[in-house]
Amino acid sequence: PFFLYPLVILALADLPTRHIARKIVVVLPFALMVGMFNPLFDQTVLIRLGPLGISGGWLSCASILVRSTLTVGAALILVATTGFPAICQALDQLGLPRIFTVQLLFLYRYLFLLSEEGGRTARARELRAFAGKGLGLSSYGSMLSQLLLRTWLRAERVHLAMLARGFVGEFHPRRTTRFGIREFLFLAGWSGLFLIFRLLNVSQLLGAIVIRELG
Repeated sequence: PFFLYPLVILALADLPTRHIARKIVVVLPFALMVGMFNPLFDQTVLIRLGPLGISGGWLSCASILVRSTLTVGAALILVATTGFPAICQALDQLGLPRIFTVQLLFLYRYLFLLSEEGGRTARARELRAFAGKGLGLSSYGSMLSQLLLRTWLRAERVHLAMLARGFVGEFHPRRTTRFGIREFLFLAGWSGLFLIFRLLNVSQLLGAIVIRELG
């Protein structure tokens, strides 16, 4: 039932479902690495589907994958619908230390700059390698050192440009937000629904209703 929230937000925000799904699939192998050994340690059979017995290890592994999918999906949907600067602004308004929110904004903004510099360095390395020579592991050391120097110099130029524009340690948002009645209803409605899902076994109740209707 907890999949209801991301599905509803995806539909209301008209987000590209395939793009979000691809992002989630990238993270799932890490969650699988966390729970892949659970079936070996917990072999107690908890559920039987005919001749097939499902142990607690498989259930816990599946639970880790489902929770990881929900967590990553909710985070991606939050960033896609709200925007990372707005999230940092909300964290600042909630009392998070400003230096932490500023560092998050710096990380978000200049992570793309770092990847761009890395791409340029990799292209320069490939163009200078005739017939594939010089593309071994030994060349990565010099490439990383060049990347460090280039990003260091680029960071100094960016810092000087920010100081020239009057940066004093905080970002000023272009628009102000407020917590209105719609936001309160949204928060209260979903929080109440999640509380119901937490206190009641909704899946079991729905299954009992279906069995009773079919019987």
